[in-house]
Amino acid sequence: MTFARKLTLLLALALFLSLPLGAAFAQDVMDPATFGLDASKPYDGTHLKFLICCSTAAQFASAAAKGDAEFTEMTGITVTWGDLPFGSFQEQLYLEATNPNTEFDIVAFVDAWGTNIYDFLHPLNDFVEEAGIDWDDYGPAYQGAATGLSDTIYGLPFRGHPLLLHYRADVLEAIGMDPPATWQDISAIGEAIEAAGMDIAPIAMYYGLNVDQNLFNWYSHLWGAGVDIFDENWEPSFNNEIGLAATEQYISYVRDGYSPEASVAWNEQEANQELIQGRAAMFIGWWWMASRMRTSDVPEVAENAAFAPAPGWEGGDTASYGYLWPVGVLKQSDSLDAALEYLKWLTHPITERRLVLDEEYVNNVAVRLSVLSDPEANEFHDGLLSVASAVLANARTIPLIPEYTEIIPILAEAINELAVDSMADTQAVLDLAAEDVRFVMEAAGYYD
Repeated sequence: MTFARKLTLLLALALFLSLPLGAAFAQDVMDPATFGLDASKPYDGTHLKFLICCSTAAQFASAAAKGDAEFTEMTGITVTWGDLPFGSFQEQLYLEATNPNTEFDIVAFVDAWGTNIYDFLHPLNDFVEEAGIDWDDYGPAYQGAATGLSDTIYGLPFRGHPLLLHYRADVLEAIGMDPPATWQDISAIGEAIEAAGMDIAPIAMYYGLNVDQNLFNWYSHLWGAGVDIFDENWEPSFNNEIGLAATEQYISYVRDGYSPEASVAWNEQEANQELIQGRAAMFIGWWWMASRMRTSDVPEVAENAAFAPAPGWEGGDTASYGYLWPVGVLKQSDSLDAALEYLKWLTHPITERRLVLDEEYVNNVAVRLSVLSDPEANEFHDGLLSVASAVLANARTIPLIPEYTEIIPILAEAINELAVDSMADTQAVLDLAAEDVRFVMEAAGYYD
C-alpha cells in the first residue's frame, strides 16, 4: 500500500470516528419531505430548462437520470438539461441571461462569469433560510464564489474543484522522495528524476492559451508566496518582488526541462494525458480527473495512482484556487417557484452523497463539507474526498469583479509569453501586464 493510500485511509478513519453520521443520509429518497418538497405537487406539469454544458460529465449525467426517475415522480416537474460545448457555454450564458424572453429557468455558471449576470439572477438568501439550507456546509472559497464576496447569494454551490497533486507513487518511491509539499519540492523531485536517468517527465504543466487554464496553478504560487492580483487599493500587485519570485518558480518547470517543451501550448486535458499515458510522473489539476489516472490503460499508472493536496510555498502558505460552478435561477423565469423546488432536491446533501456513491456514473465531485467528510463516500473513493476537504480548508477564490473577465486574457497571455520565450524578461512582461490591468481598472473608475 502506498504512502498516499495509507494517509487518505487514515484520514477517512479519523473522520469516521469523529463524525456523528446517521439517519440523515438514510431517509426515504422518494419521500418529498426528505428534501422539503411540497407533497401536494403544486407545480405538476411544469417543465424547466436548465442551461448547462457537458452532459457526459458523470456528476451531471447521474443527477439528470435521478431527477427524471425520482424528482419528477415526487413533484410532477420535468427538467431538461442543456448540453452546450464548454467552449461556447460562456457566450450562450450571457445571451440567455440578458434575454427577457429566454426559455431557460435555471443556469449553472463558472465563478468568474457570474459577475456579469448577477443582475439577472434571483437572490437566494430568503430561499436558503426558508429551505433550511446549512450555508456553513460549504467552505469559505465556495461561499465567496457563490456570493461574489457580497452579502447576496446568487447561486448555490453545485460543481466544485479543488486542485490536487496527481502522481505516480512508484516513481517517487524509486527516487526515495515524498510527494511534494511545496512548489520548490517539485523542482527537487525533477532534479532527482533526471539524475536517476528515468525516462519520464517529472511533471506535466499547462501554459497554453485556453480559457485561462494556465492561471490556475499560477494563482496558487502567488497566494502561497504571499501576494495577490491586487492590493487593498485595487492596484496590481502580482508584479512586485514576491510576485516575480512566484512567477519565476511557476515558469521554471518548463524552462528547466521538468515539464515537456510542448507544455507551453497544452491545456489541462493535454497535460493530464501525459500523466495517464505514463509519460509524466506528476500533474496538478482538478480532482474530477482522478478517475482517469485510476482507470488508465497503462498498468503502471493505474496501479500507482496517488493523490495529495496541491503544493504550497516554501516557508509560506498553501492556498490554491477553489474553482466553483454555482447554480442559480434567472429572474425572468416564468416558473421561479418550481425552479427553486428543483434546487432543493438538486443541491440537497442526500442527493449529492448519492451522486458520489453512484456505481454506474463514477463521480467524486461534491461541494458540501458533510459529504466530503462522509466515511462511506471516502471509502468508495479511497479517501479522495477527505484530501479535497483538506485542500478546501485553505482554498481561495479569484477577484470577483466584473472587470476581471477582461483582465483574465491579459494575465493568461503574459504567462504564455513567459513559457514560450525562455529568454523573456519576467519582470518586464509582468510590468507590462500590470500596466494593462491598471488601464482596465482605471477606465472602470477604481482610482480617484
